[in-house]
Amino acid sequence: MRVRLPRWARIAIEAVGLGLLVLLFVRILDREEVLGHLQRITVRTVAGVLAFQLLIQALGTFQWALVLREAGIFRGVWRAFTARIAGFAVTYLTPSMYFGGEPVRASVYKAASMSYRRLYATIVLDKYIELSTKFPCIIAGFAILVVLIRPSIVLVSVVGAVLAFFLGFFVLLVARLFNRPDLVARLTKRLARPVARLNRRLAVRMIVGMKEFAREVAGIMAHRRVFYLAMLTGVTVSAVEVLQTFFILGEIDPSWQAVERLVHSFVIFATVFIQALVGLLPGNLGGMEGTHLVIFNVLGIGSARSLIYTIILRIGQMSVVLLGIVSIVAWRAWRAGRASRPPEGRKGADRNRTDA
Repeated sequence: MRVRLPRWARIAIEAVGLGLLVLLFVRILDREEVLGHLQRITVRTVAGVLAFQLLIQALGTFQWALVLREAGIFRGVWRAFTARIAGFAVTYLTPSMYFGGEPVRASVYKAASMSYRRLYATIVLDKYIELSTKFPCIIAGFAILVVLIRPSIVLVSVVGAVLAFFLGFFVLLVARLFNRPDLVARLTKRLARPVARLNRRLAVRMIVGMKEFAREVAGIMAHRRVFYLAMLTGVTVSAVEVLQTFFILGEIDPSWQAVERLVHSFVIFATVFIQALVGLLPGNLGGMEGTHLVIFNVLGIGSARSLIYTIILRIGQMSVVLLGIVSIVAWRAWRAGRASRPPEGRKGADRNRTDA
């Protein structure tokens, strides 16, 4: 039987781990070298990384908009963008940095007449596309790393097997979703069997709900060309993230040759796979820094540069998080203001907006 640690124990372990990471940075970093790299962070650096972050969000919005249009619930690019960055802000503050903000995204985007199940189906598909389309660049990065460091055959086999498993799982899932639209419902039915022994009514509700959800997903994926275009957009997002790393490395040390920077950029991007596994604190605090510290030293780039790289990347990401928080606050203020108006005022406002 699995024993779950109490919350205070997990917090203590995370705090100790983060403290050890800080101590490690202090022990191995050269103060003068760090200050020298920090002086290279200019307004152009911040503006550049922010532009990359906004481009990533814009492409992600386009990707989601394709799915929304297929679902017949598209409400405009700006609404999709604000809802997406609102979800990103909440997701970023979770340990994984990949899940957690989906209900917020749905709440910000949803209209009163909109089916929540259909909207959530679009978010699930968008999230699946976002994660699965990272694998081409991740595999390219690990392949380059193998060529550069030439590790033992055992390590190559283990890492290759793990990557092949996840890639195969995603490919198989796509194929099964296309050929068997009832796949999700069938899996839910099997998983609900233990629940049925305890609460048959709850199990029936689970199965019925997932059947309806699977029907929504199958309807959205009916037009494969649009789905493939969304997948291509996801791969483009990963390529932009690699170019963002290429830009940051050039800002840290302009003397690097372009080919060397590009090669290193693919390897550094590939570590997002490891970061997702080691995240413990909100924003993957410590996990991102520690992963970058290891890979920068493996590549021979240096510990100081890994710290500066992470700081610059955090500046761009946190800027988008702040935009997302502003989006959430504005949405809540709009809801509060709308709820405070009398019903007649709301009907008049809705009628005026419809006439316009």
